[in-house]
Amino acid sequence: MRILRWWNVALCAVAMSATSFGAEPGDGLTKTRPEMKKKIEALKQRESRIPLPALTEAEIAAGKRTVNNGRLRSLYLPESWLSANNRLPNRPAGAPPLTDAQRLNQTLSSMQSQPDYPFKTRLFWIVSRTNDCQYCLGHQELKLRRVGMTDDLIASLDSKWTAFPESEQAAMRLTRKATLTPHLVTADDVLELKKHFKDDVLVDVLQTVAGYNSTNRWTASTGIPQDQSFGDEPSELDTPTSPEFAKVETKVAPLDYKPRPAWESQTEFEAAIAACRTRAALVKLPTVEAAQRALAADTPGVTPPAWVQVLAYNPQSALRMWKHRQAIARDGKLNANLKAEIAWISARENRAWYAAAHARTRLNALGVNDDVLFSIGKDEKGFTPAEQTTFAFVRKLTSAPHTIVDADVAGLRKLYSDHEVAEIIFLTCDANSFDRLTELLRLPLENTAATPVAQAK
Repeated sequence: MRILRWWNVALCAVAMSATSFGAEPGDGLTKTRPEMKKKIEALKQRESRIPLPALTEAEIAAGKRTVNNGRLRSLYLPESWLSANNRLPNRPAGAPPLTDAQRLNQTLSSMQSQPDYPFKTRLFWIVSRTNDCQYCLGHQELKLRRVGMTDDLIASLDSKWTAFPESEQAAMRLTRKATLTPHLVTADDVLELKKHFKDDVLVDVLQTVAGYNSTNRWTASTGIPQDQSFGDEPSELDTPTSPEFAKVETKVAPLDYKPRPAWESQTEFEAAIAACRTRAALVKLPTVEAAQRALAADTPGVTPPAWVQVLAYNPQSALRMWKHRQAIARDGKLNANLKAEIAWISARENRAWYAAAHARTRLNALGVNDDVLFSIGKDEKGFTPAEQTTFAFVRKLTSAPHTIVDADVAGLRKLYSDHEVAEIIFLTCDANSFDRLTELLRLPLENTAATPVAQAK
């Protein structure tokens, strides 16, 4: 059961400082399906929070991407952060470049050949509705239509999960909880899902849901306008809703959002990390040797951390993620300290203990001692205004992506270049994915808490 996760990138592919970043939704949450449809259609008219210039005639002739999400990423993020996620269909030498419509149609056709595609797309819809991500909601609506779901069945995702098999209902329950309140997910929540899925499938589903949470935070916070077309198909989103669902209120949108609690003290943190070292993963981990074989083409002989080991159920996925995490640590315009601080803040906010320990190890290796580390979120006096603004933004995007407004990104743009702002957002998105994958599976912390950076070539 594996979707081409790189498509999430290609297509949709509580504030630390109340004075800088409030926690009130900017546009308001929609409660009914007609309201939701109107809002996602209206997104076509909005302006991106990071400049998204129109394609030139030369770029169009060269087959450059016109899908807004992929185009924004390609304009502002390092190529090494994208290469593993933007593979195109093989083309004969000398063949003319694919148009965006052709590329999209080929990709959708390939995705739809996967037997779990409709199921995972439904989970993507759940994640997007929970995060109030209008861009991704629009794309999932269109993709679900394409696989033959009626509007009433799509509407059922918002209020009537009994329309779906019990295995999907269990996945939907965990998906929403892991999206809105990952800090409240228990081992029993995940074990409930194990009643329906084998370990390798469970890992794949949770990795996919974690990735959707990354995609949402990127498309929603950057304010990407909805695409005017969906390949060569109409992209009308404000379609009629049947009387059965016209007035039914959502059970998925974050109307029940509550600010995350204050961070734990250092003593409480150390106790959580100690427990993380001795806990057992909720799935059977592939062998270390299997994980080493998965990485051999890139880093032979490396001792893989637990997060690589669990991904070794799919060796290609393990290698792709390994190379990706090394690239984001190695490349880009932001300094290494800020990158690691973003990971630290996201993990603390999500109570992702495995991820927090890895971020701490990175920062300690960079010369940041624990006194400084544990002052983040508590005492900002030792940090620059730019760092303080970044910390607040990361915390807000992590816990309440539906409350990000234009002023939040504008505040970053006053302090950083647009490329740096894009990297701050992307790294926060990536950290939220890593947090969920590692903590949902209750991965045990390695004795050294070695990071991918330490093994980079």
